[in-house]
Amino acid sequence: MNVTKLEMFYYKSAFLKKCQMIELMAICVIWVAVAMETKKLKLNLSDLEAKNEQLTLEKRDLQNQTEDLRMNMTKLQNQNEQLRNNSDKLNKILAAIISYTNFPADLFCPDGVCKTCPKDWIQFQESCYFFYNLGSPWKTWDQSRQLCQSMKSDLVVISIVNVYIFHFNLQTFVKNTIQYYYENNQGYWIGLQKVNNIWIWVDGSPDTLGYWQNPGSSENFAYIIQNADLNQSWIQFRNSFRNRFICEIKALIF
Repeated sequence: MNVTKLEMFYYKSAFLKKCQMIELMAICVIWVAVAMETKKLKLNLSDLEAKNEQLTLEKRDLQNQTEDLRMNMTKLQNQNEQLRNNSDKLNKILAAIISYTNFPADLFCPDGVCKTCPKDWIQFQESCYFFYNLGSPWKTWDQSRQLCQSMKSDLVVISIVNVYIFHFNLQTFVKNTIQYYYENNQGYWIGLQKVNNIWIWVDGSPDTLGYWQNPGSSENFAYIIQNADLNQSWIQFRNSFRNRFICEIKALIF
C-alpha cells in the first residue's frame, strides 16, 4: 500500500498533536499534584505556625511563672530571715525579762512593743533614769520615793559598786541632765537616807562615798545639786523639804 507524502504529513501531524495532548495532560496532572501538595504544605505550615505560636505563648507563660516563683522564693527567704531575726530578738527580750524579779510590762511595753527604757526615761549604761523636772509644788523625799515606786523603780543609787562609772561618766551625765531651778540649794532627791545614824541607800547598801557639802548635819535625807563639785554635791536635809528627784530602773537590754 502506497502512502503519499501528504498522508505521511497528516499522520505525522496527528501523532505530534496527540503527543502534545498527552504531554499537556501529563503537565496538568503534575500541576494539579503540585498544587495539591503545595496546598497541603501550606496547611501544614499554617498548622505548624499556629503550634509554634502556642508553644511560644506557653513558653512565655512558663517564664512568667518561673519569675513569679523566683520572686515568691526570694520573698519567702526574706520573710524567713525576718522571722529568724524576730525570734532571736524575742529570745533576747525574754532572757532580759526573766532577769527581772517582777518585770513591769506596762512600763516597758505599753503598746506591745518593748523598749530599752520607758517613755520619757533616759538610758545610761545599764539603767534608765527619770528626771522629775516639773514645776512646783515639788516633792518631799518620801513623796519622791513613792512616785518612783509607783513606776516600778526607786530613787537613784550612787554606790561604791558604780563609783568609777559615776566618776568618769555619770558625773557628766547628771551634770548635763539635771537643771538649775529656783535657787542654788534646790536639787534632786537621791536614794540615800540615814538609818540608825548610818547613811543607807534604798537598795540596802551603806554609803561609802560621802560626797557631802554639809557633812555632820543632823538631817536624815540627801539630794544632789547642780552647781557644785561632784565630791561636794550632796546635801543633807529634812524629809519635808521639797525638791525634784531622780528615779532609776534597770534597763531592758536585749
